[in-house]
Parts: sequence; structure tokens; C-alpha cells
Amino acid sequence: MVEASELAQRTQLLGGDNQPINVAFCFRAPPSRAAAGAEPAGNLSEISDYYRRLQPGRLLITGAPGAGKTVLAVELMLGLLEIREVGEPVPVRMALAGWDTTQPLDRWLSDQLVDTYQLSKATAKRLVERRCILPVLDGLDEMDGGVSVAGPCRAAEALAAFNQYQVGRQKAPLVVTCRTTTYDTLSAGIRLTDSARIVVSSVTAEQAERFVAARALAPDDWQPVLAIARQHPQGAAAHILSTPWLLTLAVTVYEANGHPTELLRFTDPEALRNQLLDQFLPAATKLHERAGNRVYGPEQVGCWLGLLARYLTQNARERRTVGGHVLSSTDLVLHRLWPIAGMRARVADMAVSSTVGLAFVYSMVPAAIDDHRLALGLVVLALLAISWIVASARTVWPTPKSITPGRLRTQEGRRAVIGPVVVGFVAVLAFSLAVTLPNTYSPASDVVLGCSLLFPVALIGGCAFGLRRNLETTASNTGPNALVRADLRSGILVGVSAAAGLVLSIVTWGLLKERGFHPNYYRSLIILLVLLGSGGVLGGVVWAAAWRRYVATLLCTRRRLPWRLGRFLAWASDAGLLRVAGNAYQFRHLELQDHLANAEAAGGNQ
Repeated sequence: MVEASELAQRTQLLGGDNQPINVAFCFRAPPSRAAAGAEPAGNLSEISDYYRRLQPGRLLITGAPGAGKTVLAVELMLGLLEIREVGEPVPVRMALAGWDTTQPLDRWLSDQLVDTYQLSKATAKRLVERRCILPVLDGLDEMDGGVSVAGPCRAAEALAAFNQYQVGRQKAPLVVTCRTTTYDTLSAGIRLTDSARIVVSSVTAEQAERFVAARALAPDDWQPVLAIARQHPQGAAAHILSTPWLLTLAVTVYEANGHPTELLRFTDPEALRNQLLDQFLPAATKLHERAGNRVYGPEQVGCWLGLLARYLTQNARERRTVGGHVLSSTDLVLHRLWPIAGMRARVADMAVSSTVGLAFVYSMVPAAIDDHRLALGLVVLALLAISWIVASARTVWPTPKSITPGRLRTQEGRRAVIGPVVVGFVAVLAFSLAVTLPNTYSPASDVVLGCSLLFPVALIGGCAFGLRRNLETTASNTGPNALVRADLRSGILVGVSAAAGLVLSIVTWGLLKERGFHPNYYRSLIILLVLLGSGGVLGGVVWAAAWRRYVATLLCTRRRLPWRLGRFLAWASDAGLLRVAGNAYQFRHLELQDHLANAEAAGGNQ
């Protein structure tokens, strides 16, 4: 599972290609407490062998923005997984930006395994405690956003936690990525002890030329730019060709529009960088359209992604927390985007549930006008429904769920379901008999008939309880959009089960009517029918809490974000503007996120 996810991530990081630039790196020895076995230099193709020689296996990857730190970490993971030996920990990459450092490191690691790979809490905790995973912690520099790291900050607290991360009496293995400038500032107060720090080198002129020859449609057009970069290594053109990210940026922009010699008009590297970032979004959109994919206007794309980028950037700058969780500054998770709409999303969530639940109650009001018992039952049902709705909406961070019938194929799954099914069957049958017995003329014969006719209802109720209790799992992570879809499917399944129970109840009611039961029994049975139908369908809506929260968010942001947000984010990922990381979308690069956030803020302030 980890290998498949990282292979897909590697392809996205490389812009849809499978051949990375073989960047070099060098070992930078700390004043003390360095890991043993660190070689003076190496390159991307041999990173896994380099890591295996370290004792303990603690590696710090630093470099300039866009130097390829994440690509190097992913390449290390894939290399370790390809030749993994028995007993070696499994490398798992996690984004540090969302870690609230007041939470212990072990607990956060366990939560990440549960959230991203759908492990049970007990299994995840056991794997972390036994050090069966190798944490690959990406983005130490992203933990504090624009906040200065000279004073107390989350990044420094994270380093302190890493230094206490042990296995037995030794430091436990881990891998951390961080920008060079950020770590240099942090290291004045705290360092990652017993580790090997490597610094990713700039792309050489020969590597840039090979990259252009492999990626550009007209490599000869780039020769003047490459020649100037060799002659003036401190110039703007050389700066753009010095990192994989900027090199990819430039090739993408000029594949869509213009001629690469336009790069030579700039003498200021920062101005050239901003120019490329300005043009990257429309260029990527145009190239994606050429490939025959769905069309979104560049203005729309810029507006929508700008809003999301600004939201993430504000999370970092303001260190925003909601419900005890630090809001991520990098991850876009569909059912966790509701803070972008504030409390309105939770109010809308409650309104959606209330509308569905109370509609069922209201539909039965005409039948209760002349029946005080039925009216009382509906009042009780309405109060219970409202209480349930409020309790559900008060959940700050709903978790996507899924019913997994495939568990019934295993002996363990069947054994887990049998008990609750029997308990549910007995409970529903007992409740049905409690309604039937006081209203029958001849208990000896009619109770037998009532039991036989209510058997299907009791069976449905028992199976619903058993399957709901034992086949419910955290939704399988097959992509960021799959989580809310699985949650919706599970809610629909609960609603369909309730409808099936309702139909059987109606059939039972009709058959009992033919036997001449007392009219009071019909009223009691109607109450039971309403309870089963309304409660079941309402339960389906309330249970699909993650999907419901996502819909509530879209309702509150309909003028600022597309209605089909998941489809748009998937499109942006295919276009190379975003990338997929576990159950989240992330911007292709932090520089792109910051650039779009600043552009959106400037546009909003005008």
C-alpha cells in the first residue's frame, strides 16, 4: 500500500515523467553527535545504499527551495521497500505541517497511520511502539509558515521530540526534510542529534541540458539559454536552471507559450521566478486542455486555487487550531475543509440533517390529528431526531466510514456478525410482540401468526444492527475523493435497509389487518412503522457525517468554490497544479501555494 502510494506520488513530483534528475548531495558534519557511516557525498540513485550505512539510521535532508528534497525522500523510501529485509521498519512519509507538537510524537504517528492508511488504532499504536515504521517526516520548515524561527516555534519543539524518539537505549531511525536556511537558523538553538545531515546540490549545466533534451519538444530552442547560463553562473537564467522545480516550471511555461529565449530578458532572478509562477497556471491549464481533458478557464482556476492557497497560508501564519486540531498549512482534505466557511458550515450541516429528519416526521402529521397516541409518538420521535442531529453536528471532525460486506467472506468476519445479528433479531422481535400482545383478541392463535409475520421485520432489524456494528470500517483510502464517496454509499445503504424494513412492516400490517385485529393495534403498528422508516432513513443521513459536512461546506462556499470541488481538485492534480498525498491534495510546490495566496490576497484587498 505504501509503495503504490509513493510510486504515484513520485510520478506527480516529476511532472508526469519517471526519470528524475540525478541530483548530488554532500554530507555536512555537525560539531558533534553525527551518525556513523556517513560518506562525504552521494547522489539520488544511491540514496538507499547511503542510508543503510548510517548508524543509527537518522537522516536529515536539507536544500534550497525546489532542490528536490521530497523527491530524494521518496526515492529513499522506494529503494528501501524494493530490497526490504525481514525485520526492517516500513518507511512511511508524513507531512509535519499539521502536527500539534503538544501532542506526543508517538500518538501523532499513530493517528497518521489510522488517518492515511486506515489501520485500526490498536494496530497503529502497536506498530509505532515497536518501531516497525520508519517515519519520513516531510517539511520541518513548513511548520511555522511566515513566523520567524529565531524564537520558540513548533519546528524547534519537533526537533526536541525527535531527539527523544528512541528504540531501547538508542535513537530510533527517522528521516527529516527541511530547507537549508530554516535548519541553519534552528541549529543555533537545537539540532537533530545522532543524525547525518546532507545538503542537496544545485543542478549542473550538464544535468539541465539532459533534462531539457528529455522534456522539451524543441530542445534546440533552449541552447542559447543553456549557453548563457554556463557563461554567467550567477545570472537569472542560471538561477532558474539550478533546481528541478524551477527547471520544470520554465519548461512547462514555454511549452505552452512563447520562446525560451525570453528568459534572457531578465537580469533579476526573483523577477524571473515571479514571472514564471504567474504564467505557470495558465500554461499548465492550456497543456492539459491540449491533451483533450476537461476545460476550466485560467481565471476560474486561479480564483479557486488562490482561495484555497490563502486558506492554507493563513493556517500557518496564524497557527489556527479548531477542536484541538492544528489546521494543516499544506493538506486539502475534502471533509476537513469546512473551517474555510467557519461556523456557517456546521450550522448548514445541522440544517441539512434537520430538513431530512423533520420532513419524515411532518409527513405523518395528518395521520396523527385524531390520534393522541400517535401524536405523542411523533413528538417523541421529533425530539429524539433533533437530539441526534445536534449531537452529530457537534462532532468537530467527522470520520468517513464505510460498510464492508467483503468481511463476510472471511470466517472471522462471519463470526463477528452472528452474535449482534441474533441480539438485534431478539430485540426487534420482543419490541414487536410488546406492541402486538396487548391488542390481540385470541393470543393463542394470533400471537403465533404475529410472530411468523413479524419474523422478516425482526430479521431485517437484527441484520441491520449486526452489519452496522461489525462491517463498519474507516473508509478505504483509494484517493482523496473516495473517502466522502464511501461515506455517502454507506449512508445510502443504511437508508435502503431502513426502506426494506419499512416495506416489510407495511406488508405485515396488511396481513394482520386481514385477520381482524383490534383497530388500536393498527395505530400502534403505524407508530412502529414511522419509527422504523423515519429513524432508519434519518440514521443513514446522520451516519454519513463526513459527506454531509462536505456538502454543507460547498453550500456555504458556492460563490467562491466550484460545486463539484472534488472533481476540480482531481483535474488540478492531473494538470500538474496539485499533487496527491495520501487522503489529501497538496499544491505542487510550496512556492506555488505562496504565490497564489499572495495574488489572491492582493486581489481581495483591491
